[in-house]
Amino acid sequence: MTKHYPSPFTPRDSTEMCMQTKKPLSACHTENFVFLRFLMHLFGYTVDGPPKSNDKHSLIESSATTDIRNELHFLDGYQNLFNEMFMSVFQKKRRKRATNDQYDFIIVGAGSAGCVVANRLSEIKDWKILLLEAGIEEPEFSSVPGLASLQLGSKIDWNYTTQPDVHMCKSRPGGMCDWARGKVMGGSSTINYMIYTRGNMEDYNEWERMGNTGWGYDDILYYFKKSEDNEDPEIYKKNKKYHGKGGYLTVEWFPYVDHTAVALIKAWKEKGLPYVDVNAENQIGVTHLQSTARHGERMSTNKAFIRPIRKKRKNLTVLTDAHVTRVLIENKRAVGVEFLYKNQLRTVFARKEVILSAGSLNSPKILMLSGIGPKKHLEMMNIKVVKNLAVGRNLQDHVTSDGIVIRVKKTATDKPLKEKKEDAILYKKKRKGPLAATGPLQCGVFLQTKYEDSHDLPDINYAFDNGNAKDWILDPANATKFAMSPISYYEAINVRPILLKPKSRGYILLNQTDPVWGQPLIYPRFFTKGNDLQVLVEGMKIGANLVNTEAMRKIGAMLVDVPAKACKEYKFGTDEYWACIAMEYTATIYHPVGTCKMGPEYDEEAVVDPELRVYGVAGLRVVDASIMPTIVRGNTNAPTIMIAEKASDMIKDQWHQLHENENVINDHEDA
Repeated sequence: MTKHYPSPFTPRDSTEMCMQTKKPLSACHTENFVFLRFLMHLFGYTVDGPPKSNDKHSLIESSATTDIRNELHFLDGYQNLFNEMFMSVFQKKRRKRATNDQYDFIIVGAGSAGCVVANRLSEIKDWKILLLEAGIEEPEFSSVPGLASLQLGSKIDWNYTTQPDVHMCKSRPGGMCDWARGKVMGGSSTINYMIYTRGNMEDYNEWERMGNTGWGYDDILYYFKKSEDNEDPEIYKKNKKYHGKGGYLTVEWFPYVDHTAVALIKAWKEKGLPYVDVNAENQIGVTHLQSTARHGERMSTNKAFIRPIRKKRKNLTVLTDAHVTRVLIENKRAVGVEFLYKNQLRTVFARKEVILSAGSLNSPKILMLSGIGPKKHLEMMNIKVVKNLAVGRNLQDHVTSDGIVIRVKKTATDKPLKEKKEDAILYKKKRKGPLAATGPLQCGVFLQTKYEDSHDLPDINYAFDNGNAKDWILDPANATKFAMSPISYYEAINVRPILLKPKSRGYILLNQTDPVWGQPLIYPRFFTKGNDLQVLVEGMKIGANLVNTEAMRKIGAMLVDVPAKACKEYKFGTDEYWACIAMEYTATIYHPVGTCKMGPEYDEEAVVDPELRVYGVAGLRVVDASIMPTIVRGNTNAPTIMIAEKASDMIKDQWHQLHENENVINDHEDA
């Protein structure tokens, strides 16, 4: 029988927002809080318990371990002083290395990539692996697909926000958009919506044309298939060339099918789109999306790659609540990391490599804190420059918008509290019912607008999540921000066109007032280059027109055509209106990439080479979505797992080759 342990997980706190609003949103209704408390009673635990015995003693206090409060006399209110002293005292401190503080590989971040790398490298029994995660153990709350929306803004989210910009998020509180990132075992694969799409073949061929040898589609398909355990015979048997069986990552359709999702698939087929497997030869079309789930439960990379091996492989140590502050670099070589663990700043060393898998926002932050990044910015932050590289540049994301709200009278799933509780109990016992799926999000669409001049590449993707028409009319800026209802329940849907291949590029900087512990400064710069805004507007018009299909009429679909508050000066449905909506009520589906760009040495923006090694610093790689030179046309979780699979093989190949060369040299010397 699986043992349960209490989890410190807590959902977003919307109390302050509810108290400030005269006409509260549906999220503030008492029954939502009651149901949330009921869900926490059912799923507020974790099956990942205290570390095994060899974990406990693998990081003993040595002369390299420092109690922050003792050495820095840290007091509340002296954050700036602490940061200044952190930069000066600890960068100069000499360290005595203890044997039990040494590993072959140190992996920073147990997210979509880090869990995969930790699994694959620990296959080599002689290698000692340390996996560090800043967040907590994965709560069972996360395993419930229908509860995905309730994790945003919670304890397992870094709760990052963008910086104000005149082109985007203008009506959001403070002019800032939320950028959810997983702070938990499994990272963002633990809080995402589990959609399994890989992007387009051409995305990877483009990477190769940019000078990244070995990253073309024919090369990387093997790694997609290596991870995959496709549970749907209709998909796997039909397209064995593109799908895998027997990998760690289960991919399948949810056991519960949402009726609105079925109607949406029919509606798009009415519009002329073919039904396709978007992960096979043709991407343009409509599909019943597969998910990273197994029999009604989320398959995060933690659940897929770490749980099966964590207690079996003695060469793998996993630490949670371990916040890495920087990479230790000596003579242009990464030798270890510094991290906060149990209120102490600790130091561990890597015999072979440090691998950053902290994600597109935190990997560049850690690099810059370590002295690797844009020279001018580092000097301004009083950080000694180790290597001048374009870290934090080339930021890309899949921008979308609120605003297309469609009531679905006949397929609406909202229900009384008593029935929701019954659904939760059904899920708890049998992993069935509406909570075993992600509602209307099961329908996926990729299409071309009039702006795309290729014959087979999509420029817009659609997602469909749960909405509330009254909330949108009452408070469009916050209607989707404070999601307190599972995605399984809705009376309306939000139709989200997603810009697949943005031309705009953003950047990330260190927080000037709190560089170490503060969130990085995120400047997405949406709608600042090319025709990005026009393409999204065209996607919005196509999405809004969906109500005119017979399939949508049959479910009583009605477009909410009340102009949003910030755009009342424009006629509803015009290009000007939708452009206003996109800039005022901007959103993202949380796919940041590109901030540690992979590229050849002659690429001035490149941070890592095609082997993912950081230029100018030996023993240091970046393995996560930040290395993508350009964003893929699809969700980024599966491609990030692919990157980690490929990187793991590259690391093994390099060190095995070095070992063979050493043996040859030794044999020659002995002779």
